[in-house]
Amino acid sequence: MARVFREKKSGGALKPVLFAAAAIACVALILNAVSQLGMEQQGESMEIAKEAIVRATVQCYSLEGRYPPSLGYLEDNYGLTLDRGKYVYHYEPFGENIMPRIGLFPLHWE
Repeated sequence: MARVFREKKSGGALKPVLFAAAAIACVALILNAVSQLGMEQQGESMEIAKEAIVRATVQCYSLEGRYPPSLGYLEDNYGLTLDRGKYVYHYEPFGENIMPRIGLFPLHWE
């Protein structure tokens, strides 16, 4: 007599769980990549903003023979535009002939 073999369905209930876990892992990787990209862009944006302040500061020193006393002076006289809704600025002058300490920090981490 011929034997009839039936295929066993092993792991049938496990497949949807594995698929869901793989999908969650893919979504997590994509979100992490997007977050990293946003942080890189924020860092580049901060660097550009700081370079603009340094350029205006050096331009003031070149034209007037002294470093500016404040960021407000650069805004009023050298067309510097500061985004106070995005960054907190630190400007610490040491004297008319010493480059001031310049820093900026994000107001909100994106």
